[in-house]
Amino acid sequence: MPQGFIVTKWTEDEGLILELKFPDTIKVDLDDQMRIFYSHITGTGESGNVVVRLVKSRATVTSYFTGMDFEPPRLINIMLDLDETPELFGDLIIQEINETILSHLLKMEQNRSERFAIEENLKTYLNTTLFYLDRFKSLSREQRMAQIYSSAKRLNVLELLRTRARARNELRYHLEKKLGEMIVNIDLILDPFIKTGIVKQDWIADVNEIYLFLLSDFELIRKPVTKVVEQAKNNQPTKEVANAYLQAIREFFSSYKPSLEDSYKIARNLLHPDKYDLITLFKERIFPLKKIPKGAGQGSISMTDLIKAMENDQVLKVFKDSRKIEWVLLLTDITAESFYPEYLVERIRQDHLEEKLNKEVAVKHLELLESAFKKEED
Repeated sequence: MPQGFIVTKWTEDEGLILELKFPDTIKVDLDDQMRIFYSHITGTGESGNVVVRLVKSRATVTSYFTGMDFEPPRLINIMLDLDETPELFGDLIIQEINETILSHLLKMEQNRSERFAIEENLKTYLNTTLFYLDRFKSLSREQRMAQIYSSAKRLNVLELLRTRARARNELRYHLEKKLGEMIVNIDLILDPFIKTGIVKQDWIADVNEIYLFLLSDFELIRKPVTKVVEQAKNNQPTKEVANAYLQAIREFFSSYKPSLEDSYKIARNLLHPDKYDLITLFKERIFPLKKIPKGAGQGSISMTDLIKAMENDQVLKVFKDSRKIEWVLLLTDITAESFYPEYLVERIRQDHLEEKLNKEVAVKHLELLESAFKKEED
C-alpha cells in the first residue's frame, strides 16, 4: 500500500525544505530526503526519476526531480512500502501523478489569491490517487496487459521474449544494461506476464536456470463498439445523434492504424480507474452527459474534465441533439487482442540450428507452444 507523498524544494538560502506532505500523518526524515536529492544531482542535476530504498524511513521512494534549472528545483516523492516498487504501477501512471502534482504547485504560485482552494483540490487528488494505487492489487486481465505497455522495462521484456526464451538472470542483465539501472525485483516486472498467462516460467535442469517462455502475444488496439453501433443503427439515442456517431466511427476507422504511441494512450485510459469505469459503462449503453450514473468515473477530477480528457484521446465523443441535450458515446472500444505467436516456431528451429539456443530449452518451448495452440483450438 502506498504510504503517501512528500514534496520538497531547494532554495539557496535554506537548502532543502518541505513544501507539502500527504497525508499529514506521514513522517518526513530530512536526512533521507537529502539522500534522495543527492542521488538526483550527482552528475548534471538534470530532471529525471530515481528509485531509492530508505531503510530508516522503511520506504521505497520513486522520486521525480524537476532539475536544477527549474525555479525552484523540486522533488516529488511517492512513498511506497519497503517491499514495493513503482513497477507495480508502471511509468505512465507515475508520470501522470508527478505531472498533476507539479501542475497544482505551479498554479498555487501563479494564483496566490486562490492558493487555499488549489491546495484543497490537490489534497483531494492525492487522497483519491492513494485509493487508485491500491486498486492495482485487483486489476482485470485487460488492465494487466495494459500494464506491460505502461512500463519501459516490461516492453523491453516483451521484445526480448518475442525473439526467444530467456533465463531470468539473462533478462535482468539485458534490462540493466539497456536502461542503465539496477533491477531490484524482477518478479514485479514479470507479474502481469505471469498472471495473464502470456508467459510461463519453468526450470530447465540441463542449464540449471529458470526460463521464461512466451506462449501468447498481444496488441492493444481499438475496434468499433458493437452494442453501441447496433443501438445507433436503430436511431438511438436520437436519429441525428445516431447519424453523427456512425459518421464519426467511419471517419475514425478509415484512417486508424495501431501504433506504439496509440498503445501508450490506450494503456493510460485502461489503467486510470475512473476512465476504465466509464469505458466499461459506455460499452453497454448510451447516456446523457448530465445523467451518467453516480459512482461511475467519480474520482479526483470533475466529470466534465474527465470526459474532455477521454474525448481528446478519441476514446469517446459527445454529441448534441436538436434539443441541445449532450449525449456521451464510446467512440472506440479498447481491447488487448491476443494471438498465437506462430512466428516463434521457425525462430526456435533456426536458433537451435545456429546453436544460439540449448536443445532442452528449444524442446520445452515447442512443447509449451503446442499445448497453448491445442488449448486455443479447444
